[in-house]
Amino acid sequence: MDNTNDKIFFNFSYFALKLLGKGLYSNPWTAIAELVANGLDAKATCVRIFIDMSDKKNSEIEIFDNGTGMTYSDLAEKYVLIGKNKREDLSLDEVSKNKVMGRKGIGKLAALYLSSKYYLISKSAGQESAWYFDMSNERESEIPSLNRVNLSQVEVLSAEYWDKLTSGTMIKLKNVDLTNIGIQSIEGLKARLSDYYVLDSISGKIELAVRYQKNTPIGFQEVAKNIAFRNFYALFDNSESNIKSRIAESVYFPSADDTVRRKPRHTVIIDESAYNTSGTRHFVKEDGSLSEKEIPYSLTGWIGIHASIKKDDAQVNDPLFLKNKAYKSTQLRLYVRKKLAVEDFMPYLKNTQAFSNYIEGEINFDVLDDNSLGDIATSNRQGFAEDDERVALLISLVKPIVSTLIVQRVKVGQEIREEEDKIKKEHEAALKAAEAARQELEIKNRVTEKKLEVASDNIQKYKAQSYTIFSAITEDQKTFSAKTHLVKTNALTIRNSVTTLARKIGIENYRELGAISVATDKILSSLKYSAIAKFNIEDASIKEDLFAFCREYLMNVLQQQYFNIHISVETSGQHIIKFQPQNISLVLDNFLSNSQKSHARNFNLSMEDISGKAYIELWDDGDGFGAVDLNEIFDFGFSNTGGTGIGLYNIKTVIKKMKGTICAENATPSGAKFIIEMP
Repeated sequence: MDNTNDKIFFNFSYFALKLLGKGLYSNPWTAIAELVANGLDAKATCVRIFIDMSDKKNSEIEIFDNGTGMTYSDLAEKYVLIGKNKREDLSLDEVSKNKVMGRKGIGKLAALYLSSKYYLISKSAGQESAWYFDMSNERESEIPSLNRVNLSQVEVLSAEYWDKLTSGTMIKLKNVDLTNIGIQSIEGLKARLSDYYVLDSISGKIELAVRYQKNTPIGFQEVAKNIAFRNFYALFDNSESNIKSRIAESVYFPSADDTVRRKPRHTVIIDESAYNTSGTRHFVKEDGSLSEKEIPYSLTGWIGIHASIKKDDAQVNDPLFLKNKAYKSTQLRLYVRKKLAVEDFMPYLKNTQAFSNYIEGEINFDVLDDNSLGDIATSNRQGFAEDDERVALLISLVKPIVSTLIVQRVKVGQEIREEEDKIKKEHEAALKAAEAARQELEIKNRVTEKKLEVASDNIQKYKAQSYTIFSAITEDQKTFSAKTHLVKTNALTIRNSVTTLARKIGIENYRELGAISVATDKILSSLKYSAIAKFNIEDASIKEDLFAFCREYLMNVLQQQYFNIHISVETSGQHIIKFQPQNISLVLDNFLSNSQKSHARNFNLSMEDISGKAYIELWDDGDGFGAVDLNEIFDFGFSNTGGTGIGLYNIKTVIKKMKGTICAENATPSGAKFIIEMP
């Protein structure tokens, strides 16, 4: 603005912008998330983040959206005005104003945390313009400015995506130093970005692409929440997303005792109606006076407590559980206007109870940023003043819920300890009884030499029986059994190498890896059934009842491996054919493995012989196939569980070799179903 005789306006210097940009954020991901929020506020349905780390010291970041974009007047009257309240924009209606995440108009300074140089490109009203900001060589006392540049001067790395947009804004950051950022941190970025927003509620999606080497193709992946809901033991939920339906009916807890560890524990749903989570009251305004009207407040969301936070134990219940140096999932995330306000609200509660670090949740409390009340955010915009009455109110609402969840976790922990103590005492009592029996036998043996001779004869008889049983095993079986460990080790090495190679070189280009994968699975399957085989292992094929073999292999071998899945087998008639056991065990192994990955609790097999043909149906109650083309699921490399996509390919290969057919369909009400016909 121009000064007048009666009014002189303040101006920001480069030095002031530098201080603000560096002081508002604590890490690159927070700054990136702030720039993403600007795109969502511009009514974008998609915000994309592209990070080029091929030169980590001088990385480039492009953040662009398909929102409304900015005209010259928008840039001159809004963008360069630091501190302009976006919720007071006269061009917005009341509904739009209430949806705006930002309030203070300083989110644009997030770019300065990452780099002192950036481009701003905007498409709006059929016009595209490019601007450049650089404060690296400017004097700190000078006034900053955006400088128009020719579009041809800006090299947009993600042009194949940006050029397709008719409107939107791009922030292109140059010379971003990501030297200390590793691949694990980038992977953690996806999880952290998903935490910055209530993704079920925002109108747009967020996509991320990272390039580690020059000239590699750009592939964006949608940022999605991957919360280990099935590892929750107890849950409070008054959200609109029905989180209750996402947790498991029961979970497993870690224990040194196998019996305790394999015992499912029913999960607990906390009655949300028992807690006060909403109301109205007069709040203190920024000038110290009370609000004229009572202002409504409401705590919504969900809070859960994990069965375990040790990664290996937690992933028994839910493979999605993530915890590493770059990301910590066990936090109580606080959102205001669908945007993360506090990464972990638990320290505000000052809760010192055991298991307080097992809490995870996402809660919303919009009154913390009510338009009619003062701004209570801390100077770094990543927290709130703890002594504010609104923060104190939120603490009073959340504390009893968290305490109830912890009480439930303590209760089941005590139950587990009591079971462990009981088993330990029973074991000790059995040892004492055995010792007493031994001593009693010793006394009796001293009384009569005859009884000692009888006992000695019995021992010799048992030894003779054992020798007879052992000698019945063929020499081939003894040799195979002795070398089983070596074969298994080498087979696992081959399978892991195939998986790694497929991921590195691209599964779609090397379909011949399928033959290696099938052969390796056959070897591993052979090792399982060979130890209990009742046939001559010199012959790879047997002529037996196929139905009986499937039932015995499932119940006697695989049920021990997949103890957390209930296996049920139904048969009608017999189907006597000549088959290779390693082929059938390969098929059943892969089906059970896929059921476990899709969180199934039950696996069912039905077999029937009709006019000499075998009709076999397999179904589980897992996650099912989702919205995928069922004709493609047997293709080499296709997977919707995060695997390599080799298992179903191997199954179809074996069944086709046996002149059979297989098809898939979604089970009712949930899960996956396969139908096999065999000649």
